[in-house]
Amino acid sequence: MQKFLYYWLMLVGLGHFLLGLVFIVVAKTSLMTPYVAGLYAAFDVGFETNVDQLMRSMLQLFGPTVASWGLLFCLAVYHYVAQGTAAIKLALITAVLVWFCLDTGVSAANGMYSHLWINTPVVVLILLPLWFLQPRVRVATGSQL
Repeated sequence: MQKFLYYWLMLVGLGHFLLGLVFIVVAKTSLMTPYVAGLYAAFDVGFETNVDQLMRSMLQLFGPTVASWGLLFCLAVYHYVAQGTAAIKLALITAVLVWFCLDTGVSAANGMYSHLWINTPVVVLILLPLWFLQPRVRVATGSQL
């Protein structure tokens, strides 16, 4: 079961890496139009070409942040499993909760309820496996699990 949890979390991290790269590529295409239209509606902004270009450029810049977060997540999961340092696991859980609470809260406060529906299953699919993930080596005794 531990291998499944580990590989699942690594898949989550690699998925974020790929998602970030996709954001860079598709931000200025028609594939993002429904999402961008939702942003216009939430912030009561009318469509103007320069605003649309700025919005899509900001989404494009968001891509590297998501991609790098995914790689750092994988690195942290790897080191937690290899070293068993509880602080790594606590930092991961805290980071996921900070993202979820702030992203979902700010979005909802601005009428973007789609983030609530997207973020809720994602946070569950990250936190539950992370909560049950155990290190390969117990730090206190050094014994193998």
